[in-house]
This record gives sequence, C-alpha cells and structure tokens, in this order.
Amino acid sequence: MKTMILTHADCDGICAGAVALARFPGAGVFFTKPVSVCDDLRNTEAERIIIADIAVNKTEQQRFMQTVEGNRAKIMYFDHHPLQKETEKRLPGMLEIFVHDEKSSASELVYRHFQKELPKEMIWPALYGAIGDYAEDTDFVRKNITNWDKRAINFEVCTISLGTKNDEFSSYDAKRNIVRTLAEGRNPSDIEGLVKSAKEAVKREFDLYRIVKRRAKTLGKIGYITNTPSFGFRGPAALFAATATGKPVGICMYKRERYLDVTIRAREPGIALNKLAEAASESVKGSGGGHENAAGAKIPFGTFEQFLKKMNEMIK
Repeated sequence: MKTMILTHADCDGICAGAVALARFPGAGVFFTKPVSVCDDLRNTEAERIIIADIAVNKTEQQRFMQTVEGNRAKIMYFDHHPLQKETEKRLPGMLEIFVHDEKSSASELVYRHFQKELPKEMIWPALYGAIGDYAEDTDFVRKNITNWDKRAINFEVCTISLGTKNDEFSSYDAKRNIVRTLAEGRNPSDIEGLVKSAKEAVKREFDLYRIVKRRAKTLGKIGYITNTPSFGFRGPAALFAATATGKPVGICMYKRERYLDVTIRAREPGIALNKLAEAASESVKGSGGGHENAAGAKIPFGTFEQFLKKMNEMIK
C-alpha cells in the first residue's frame, strides 16, 4: 500500500485519521498505541506513513527514533504529547514532516498542514477532534467555530466520543468506518446506531458515578477507584473519583493481564498530571505520561499503593 495512517483510537485520533485520509484517499488506516507504535511502525509496509496522535513515552523515545531511522518510508509525524528536548531536537531531521505542538490537537495539526489540499468540510473533523480532546482553547478553534452552530458541532463530538464507548462501535473495524465516513465529508451521526450508542453511554456514565460514589477511597489529595464495571469508561471513573471524594485528583486503576492500568484526571486546573504520572510511574519501574489535564500510567503488580503515595507527595 502506498500510504498508511497510524493513529490513536480516541476521538482526536479518529478525526486526525479522517483528515489524513481525505488528503490521501485510498490510504490504509491502522490504530496503534504508545506501547506498540514502534513494533507497528516496523511492521508497516508503505511508501508513506502518517503517524497522528500517538504519544511517545519517555521510556520509548530512544527506541522510537531508532525505529524511524531504520524505516525507508517517508514518515509524517503529527502530535501534541510532550517530548523530551533531545527527541524534539533530533526527530525533525529524521522525518519527511514533523509537526508538534502541545497546545493543539492532532486533528488541528493535520488539518492546518494540509488545509490547502483539503475540501472545506474537513474543518468539521478538525474541530471535532480538538473539542473531543479538550484542546479547543486555540486561535484556530476560536476562529473557525464561529462559522458553524456550536451546538451541532458539540453534538457530533459527543456522538464520536460517547458512541464509541459501547461494544458495537469500540472495535477497530467500527472506528475505521467512522474515519472513512468523516473523510467523505459526512458526519458521525450519519452512521446508523452511533447516536443511540452515545445515548446509552451517557446513561452508563451516570450509573457509573453512583458506583464510584459508593466505592471510592482516598489517600491525601487523591480520590481513587479500582476495577470499575466498564474498562471503556476509565476517564470518567477517574474524574468521578475526584468529584465524589472532593479531592483535586482522581485515579481509576484496572488490573490487566500483565500490568496495572492507571488513568488520572483532575478537577482543578494547574496540576500537570503528565509530569506526575511520569515521575510516579518511574518510581515503581513503570511508564506514564499524557497531557496536563489527562494522563495515564502502566505500573507493575503490587506497586499501586507506592504509586499513590508518590503521586500524593508530589501534589503537595
């Protein structure tokens, strides 16, 4: 295949992938993650590879650069997750295109770069991805949102973000269909059943809050919940743990097959969750990162209490 798009499977990744697909019709779409992007990149056979909305965690950045350096494809990189200074300095020289801005969504970055070669309607997924990733506080979004009905835009954002939480639309095949639909200039709500799925997800979130309210525990400035009923609602569960306990930071922890999956959210601004996640996870030989307002970590079994204590210590 001539062009392959490697993107994240959340709202911003889906929308960034759609904008890229509109620029390169016929491209393949493959969903990847920070922990697997190096292997996926190595196994991708294409003349051109577009990487969008994939964080490269601190522990993986050296390996990522080695993988890029050994790849013969023209690689285009669009991302907004923090990078180490050395990585940000060296990567541009290894790539065909390097676009990195922590304050903008990946959807916005892809759209802005290819804007002159895109249909006007591609502004919609660019806005959907930005709002869906809580990255709407940019000049680009403020300028362009005024051309459209905000209520309609937000409705479509919720249709993607919430509709893909249920099993029917959480698979990669279903999400690829959403990418193609957006790339064709149509809206998420045009996909049969996706709006209904989003409505069901809203109900499940309110039900989840009641569960978290009963079960959440606290440690210092952290409210936390473990193994809530739905893995797809980790972000809301973490936020609800903070809300229900009145703490500034909330955590949701899931036990996976080989590690503990930690999702972190904050009710209060000014707490750099990505730095907390990175430092606390490294203290227990795990890995973590993300954004200032939304972060996560993968840590070894038996280290959750130590992770909590380290994070709480740093919040103080």
